[in-house]
Amino acid sequence: MIFPVHRRRLLIGLGATLLFALMASGTALWRYREQRAALVADGMTLHRVLSQRVDQHDAHMTGLSALAQAADPPPVEAIRQVAASIVRFYPRIIGIDILDLANPARPPMLGSDLVPEGIFDAISASTAVLTVVPVAGSERIMLIKRVPPGKVSSYLIVFLIDLRQLIETDRFGAKPEAIQLLLEERALLSTGSAEQTAPVVFEAPLASRTQPLLLRVASPIKPGGLFPWPALLLAGIALMVGAIILDRMLAARASARDAGARALLATQDARLAHASRVNAMGELASGIAHELTQPLTAILSQSQAGRRIAARPELDRNAILAAFDATARNAKRAGDILGKLRSWVTKAQPVVEIVDLVSVIRDVIHLTAADAEAVGAKVLFEGPTRARLVRADRIQLEQVLFNLVRNALEAARGMPHPAQITIRLATEGGVASVRVRDNGPGFSPEVQARLFEPFFTTKREGMGLGLALCTTLVERFGGTISAANIEAGGAELLVQLPLASQNRQTSIPEAAE
Repeated sequence: MIFPVHRRRLLIGLGATLLFALMASGTALWRYREQRAALVADGMTLHRVLSQRVDQHDAHMTGLSALAQAADPPPVEAIRQVAASIVRFYPRIIGIDILDLANPARPPMLGSDLVPEGIFDAISASTAVLTVVPVAGSERIMLIKRVPPGKVSSYLIVFLIDLRQLIETDRFGAKPEAIQLLLEERALLSTGSAEQTAPVVFEAPLASRTQPLLLRVASPIKPGGLFPWPALLLAGIALMVGAIILDRMLAARASARDAGARALLATQDARLAHASRVNAMGELASGIAHELTQPLTAILSQSQAGRRIAARPELDRNAILAAFDATARNAKRAGDILGKLRSWVTKAQPVVEIVDLVSVIRDVIHLTAADAEAVGAKVLFEGPTRARLVRADRIQLEQVLFNLVRNALEAARGMPHPAQITIRLATEGGVASVRVRDNGPGFSPEVQARLFEPFFTTKREGMGLGLALCTTLVERFGGTISAANIEAGGAELLVQLPLASQNRQTSIPEAAE
């Protein structure tokens, strides 16, 4: 399928744009999945680390519990040294102390100020071995363990945990935007500015039966970060270059196709031109034969007449001389016709001279007398008795009028009434008008529309050059030729020529039929 240039380029541009959009979308989707997978992996890593850390809390508290029950009263100095080591090695555990549950008024045994007021009331209402108590207004929690476990406990071991230190780790691949630790749907710790709007990519409770904390990891995946802009820029440039190359290739292909079509058309034109030349040669041969028929027929007729006169007992010298003159005149006319045809074929300039239209019309009537007699027709002349001069080539002007009269005779042949051809000459406003009328069937609209086209004919053996040649010759002399139907029946050919400036007023004999 062949597209116009602008449509082809539009389709190529749309295709390149669609391909670029698919590449960008595919890359963004792949990076989105990759980033989400990395965030989920970070959440799982953080969950595993936190679960290990809270298990360490349980282990430390269990060790201190065992040490506190080793003697009565508990060995405070030994417990203080162990607690100091724990705090030193685990920065998230910022304080450790022991409370005397049997004597709430007694200060913390390790001398810290970690215990807020009301802690004993909260513990006495719980029977859990280990209790997690949030510290109001801070990101800390207290882990409180009964020693010994059970309702009848003597002491409380208290760990103060910094939750922000608890979640610190260097094991993140892509650091999450927001991390939350929750206790019974209560947020104990929230990091990041997007904790309320970022989508949650990981959520799971820590693997601890004593510290029921819920870890929630959220992180927004920004659309702008999903596109590798340098790579997309290079891909866009590559697509643009590819689109230009494709357009050039398609243009070259279209040019090659057009060149092939032009070559085929040129071949067909050459064949048509050859056929036209052959046809034109046939037309020319037919035209030559047509033009020479009349003078050759007249020569034959005059020669036969002269032979008959010569065979009589009494020799009529004047009649024989008249026959010889007519034969010579027609032979000269045949030579002139051949010369004019040669000039017309070679596009030679006509011999333009002052020509008397009345004399030309009389000669044409004389030349067509035999044809008119053969079909029983009359050729009449209606016009002035004095000369009417025009500037033209006499032989060519005779050819024009001869063709018109002969066509009129052929058109009137076969009609039920006697055929009659009338040649009317009139002058007005410096223009001479010659009308050739017949009483034949006239022109149909289709024939009249194409009457003067070359190679158009309604005759079985015609070539369609007669009226076309007449048009060319009349136009050479600055005239016009037209055709029309007559209301009373028949057709009329009108030839109009400009009158010569020096118009002789010479009297001539009356025109004959």
